[in-house]
Amino acid sequence: MTEQIKRARQRETGIRVFLSACGVIAVSGIIRVYGLDDVIFFNKGAVSLGFFFLCFFMLPAVYRHWQEDRRDFFIGYAMALGLVFTEVLGTGMRLEVVRGGVRLTLSGVLVLAMASLIPALLAEPFFHRLIRFSFGSSSKGREVSPDRAFLIWWGLLSAWYLLCALAFYPGLYCYDMGWQWSQFVGWNFTTHHPLLHTLFGGGLIELGRIILGSYNRGLFFHSLVQLLFMSASMAFALRFLVKRKTHPAAVRLAGGFFLLFPFFPVLGISTTKDTMFGIFFLVVFVCICDMVEERRFYRGRRLAAFMAAAVIMCLFRNNAVYGLGILTCCLLLVWLIRVMAHRGGSGVLLRAALLSVTCMVLSCGLFAALEKGLHADKGGREEMMSLPMQQMARSYVYHQEEFSPENREEFLRFFDESWVMRYKYYVSDPVKAGMRMENFELVPFLRLWMKLGMQFPGEYLKSPLYNMMGLWYMGGDSSCYMEYSMSSPIDEVRAVETVSKLPFLKDYYSWFTDEHLQKYLPGISVFFYTSFYSWCVILAAGVLLAKRKYLQLLLPLFLVSYSFTLIFGPCMIVRYFMGVMLCIPVLAAATFEDDKTNKR
Repeated sequence: MTEQIKRARQRETGIRVFLSACGVIAVSGIIRVYGLDDVIFFNKGAVSLGFFFLCFFMLPAVYRHWQEDRRDFFIGYAMALGLVFTEVLGTGMRLEVVRGGVRLTLSGVLVLAMASLIPALLAEPFFHRLIRFSFGSSSKGREVSPDRAFLIWWGLLSAWYLLCALAFYPGLYCYDMGWQWSQFVGWNFTTHHPLLHTLFGGGLIELGRIILGSYNRGLFFHSLVQLLFMSASMAFALRFLVKRKTHPAAVRLAGGFFLLFPFFPVLGISTTKDTMFGIFFLVVFVCICDMVEERRFYRGRRLAAFMAAAVIMCLFRNNAVYGLGILTCCLLLVWLIRVMAHRGGSGVLLRAALLSVTCMVLSCGLFAALEKGLHADKGGREEMMSLPMQQMARSYVYHQEEFSPENREEFLRFFDESWVMRYKYYVSDPVKAGMRMENFELVPFLRLWMKLGMQFPGEYLKSPLYNMMGLWYMGGDSSCYMEYSMSSPIDEVRAVETVSKLPFLKDYYSWFTDEHLQKYLPGISVFFYTSFYSWCVILAAGVLLAKRKYLQLLLPLFLVSYSFTLIFGPCMIVRYFMGVMLCIPVLAAATFEDDKTNKR
């Protein structure tokens, strides 16, 4: 027996030495693909030896997890590998942009993928702990009723957010509100922006001016109303956590996130459609969590209220209905698989899909009614072409000498070359501004798009990856972009200006920019970028899968379905992702609860 133990230990030591050596080779390979051989002397220095011993001493914990539970190990390792590979790939792509001489090829990406295998093993213990973590049960001390918790949090959040409104008094008239306000004033609408938000924003400002006597006060009236909606939706989420007896520390942590995360109150006083959309997105998500928790669908007034919130959510953001469509397709696919496999519980999936379809139909019907009632013109089709436009523009910028004369002539028929040459990898607005819509024809455009895609497949793959870095790469990007100043007035009469009542607080909120976050908040800055929250959703799905909480997988699926629609948008910034960010505390509570419920 002693001899067998000795041989087993020798075999384990040999495996550790082999994998540690592979880890050193992997990091060396990553540096070589990055083109940093002459900048980072990894192979020559003691750093490579230190990395070898780091691997050597961490691998026993990984091996122990492998022996304890293969299923949990594979799920934890898959999450670690996904995160490590995207960080490695994202760093390479960022170097390709900022450092000359680095060009990622398909073979280079394959090397990065293979090289990520060993470093991911070192991250597996963290994800193993994540899978086993839970908040614990609620304390048996004095408990606050859900309704009282709602009122307390609503009052606290409203009072705190009011300080931000005073700091930027009368609010932030920015983003697309100038266009929408002009439409409301002239009663000449287009569907380029959600009609409901055009009515909501323009109507509140004009109503506030009538009631309070000036447009500055009218904008402040808009800010107050929107902040009350926002704080109420957050209090509604916290009420749900109290109702489900989430650990008080977790509730306070969620409340602290809503209170102190600086982007929320700033968006709360901004005239962007995404704020109202995010408010109703959170309400819908909480209701879905509640139905999953209770293991039954709403009925009667609760069902009507839920459907109303879902419909309003879709009317405040045009792509929300596509998110519900993706969710419906996923539910129907899983339902079909379970039916064919003769598995039980498929009726729940079918009913959920039918409920989603009903909300979609109602949303489309009300949108059509608004469009007809307001005699609204159709919005520009270029908004739906962000993805193919970026792909084609990137191909032209980097390979225009390889374009055939016919393709070049056709390309310049659709695009203004001066605008195309302003191509930016993270936003489609410059290219979109140069699209010649008077020459646009869908079939010839798609034909050219396909031809260029066959000629430059690498650029077509890179383009959406670059454009949507804020969804998958946590290495820092422009996804934390925020507006802190007023847009130009639409006319001399309807001019609003900032008259801060709390200048020091205005300076505090305005400090949170991409430059400051990356320069002064190393490590902590990751919490301000959208990619962190998209990875929270993915990791929550992995943890729920490991815990066999299959019904709760509906929660990250809802968030992923909406997030997927952003791939076809112009860029990735906080206001687009605000709804998902608001849902993260509730998702965390559902993911890391005690295993009190039946496994399904």
